[in-house]
Amino acid sequence: MLAMSNQQQMVQQIQPQQQQQPSIAAPILGKDEFAGEYNFQLILKHHQNNGKHWVYSEKLSKVFIHMEEVLPLHFQWTPPTDGLWVRATMVYKLDQHRSQPVQRCHNHMAPDNNSNRSCDPRQLKHVIRGMHGACTYEEASNGHLSVLTPLGTPEAGMQNVPMDFVFYCKNSCTSGMNRRPTEVIFTLETDQNKILGRRKLEVRVCSCPKRDKEKEEKEHESTLNTGSKKRKSTTLMPGIPPGKKLLMDKNVFEVNLKILGRDNYNAVIRYAHDIMAGAAIRTGSYDLYKPYMEDAMRKSQ
Repeated sequence: MLAMSNQQQMVQQIQPQQQQQPSIAAPILGKDEFAGEYNFQLILKHHQNNGKHWVYSEKLSKVFIHMEEVLPLHFQWTPPTDGLWVRATMVYKLDQHRSQPVQRCHNHMAPDNNSNRSCDPRQLKHVIRGMHGACTYEEASNGHLSVLTPLGTPEAGMQNVPMDFVFYCKNSCTSGMNRRPTEVIFTLETDQNKILGRRKLEVRVCSCPKRDKEKEEKEHESTLNTGSKKRKSTTLMPGIPPGKKLLMDKNVFEVNLKILGRDNYNAVIRYAHDIMAGAAIRTGSYDLYKPYMEDAMRKSQ
């Protein structure tokens, strides 16, 4: 706990000069990492972590963390030129969801939620927040959300800049991420929005980081073992335990509702989309649900 406090103090001591903010990028972020001309590096000192609030899986290259707990990161670039920024953007890992912005669920986004009582209204949608006092929160024209932080330069005797982040929604929230895997894309940028380097970190925000880490590692090992053997033919859908067959309701229903307020209307449409997206993931029937999900998004205003 003391070490974390010191890290936060170091972050607050970094006093970058006033800089022009990069413009808000609209395209979907690339997912390929590259160090670039500044050899941009993301450092996670997980060996110094006691595992109480977050754990890191080396097998999965993934962080499992409690909601509203600090994830301490470090960024290094050479030479440590001033005037650069780090943009953190949370995205869905799977390509079929990557165009959709990652937002908090309706419950965690509510103004009366404890985590929102002292926050800027512009932060309400953002799952990830920065602890640096100079962070700014941005929304691109396509709805993707990011937090932008000036790097400044490392303090004397240091080779990197510490930067802390906190997550304010869980991956399991139905009206939000809806169990979809997520990762955070960190881009090193100039004030003209030119990307100089890119790093990524897969993150799962959950109630039991250690349990979820062990579960996913076992599933990963099982997948590797299964892939090395000849697969047996089966009529069951992927992911369904032997002896069980998930019944699907393929009836199509139409709903005619009058909803007061555009934001409320879009929230209902988004919720309908997310419910079907979750069912598509659980059943492995993405192609079946896809046209109905696309139809729902076309109805949004």
